[in-house]
Amino acid sequence: MTGCCQLVALTCLAFVWTAMAAVDIDAALRQLRAQLGSAEPPQWPSPTFGGPVIPPPDWTGVVNAAARARSDELDRQRQTIADAHRAVGPLTQSAAQIVASARTQLDAVIAQWQTDKAALSAVAATPAGKAAVLQAGSIRVSQANAIVAQAHTQFATLAGQVSSLTGQLPASTDGHVRAVDFTHGPLPLAPGPDPGYPVNDVIAEATDLDGNHVILRRGYYDARTREGFGWDKIYWKHGLINPNVFRDLISHARPKTSKGGTLEYEVPINKTHCTSGAFGLFPDCTDTGESLTMRIVVNTNPSSDVPGGGQKGVITMYPLPGGSGVVEVEPRWTLTPPWVNNYAPLN
Repeated sequence: MTGCCQLVALTCLAFVWTAMAAVDIDAALRQLRAQLGSAEPPQWPSPTFGGPVIPPPDWTGVVNAAARARSDELDRQRQTIADAHRAVGPLTQSAAQIVASARTQLDAVIAQWQTDKAALSAVAATPAGKAAVLQAGSIRVSQANAIVAQAHTQFATLAGQVSSLTGQLPASTDGHVRAVDFTHGPLPLAPGPDPGYPVNDVIAEATDLDGNHVILRRGYYDARTREGFGWDKIYWKHGLINPNVFRDLISHARPKTSKGGTLEYEVPINKTHCTSGAFGLFPDCTDTGESLTMRIVVNTNPSSDVPGGGQKGVITMYPLPGGSGVVEVEPRWTLTPPWVNNYAPLN
């Protein structure tokens, strides 16, 4: 009889312990969901920036020239602000899409956790059932963490792109409007090629399908002159923050052109959406129909600037205009959409 009582007590204890673990998982999922909020994202406004300022026709001489010069300067600054506003608009739309997608994915994970608990309720009091509940809960919390972390990374990327666009806006000082002067004003987004900067550090390497070995160096990027090369330029100017994208694209591509040691690649990327089955097994991936083409330019010639005369490596890497989510700031300057930084390798 005593053994039966102990067995019942242990069974009850296991059930209570499993229930407590499930409650902890519920709480963890609620906390992660709260990070994504519930309010609707604000709409990006469409303000007007005014029209040209025409000096009075009866002003002549030096006064007329000064007034026209100031009017022209105001027009230029107004156009700069309007261009920045136009370029930031798609980024705010991307932010709204990111949060909506993350909420949908996380709600699906939470719903699946409720299904897991219901399916395992009949055996939850057994050691095997307890282990199954904990395993399922661990998987769901890991999935939820990944969704929130991905959203945070995407928002950080967008924030960097917005900073890049707005860093050159006219600024106000002591009540007077002035254009930003990078010599005495904000510093470039990344250090220039000063002697102490690790320009030649290797960030990543890959070999293409023709056997060309390609090196991605740290490089540099000067936001004032927009000059630079390598990872710093790719990161700060074009918003690509995941070097694994470089590795995977190069390893599955051949140069589109090869001339004088300069290789140029144009590699398509298709966006896919993946869902997992029971307990995260057997992922099911479908093509969303969104795609873009990444252009990669590489200089494989020996360089006197590199210790040992190695190749300079990747000069730049950016999405071609017209791709899904690609923002064209101006000709020859595009921003990488956040989904590319979470691009799954081809292999």
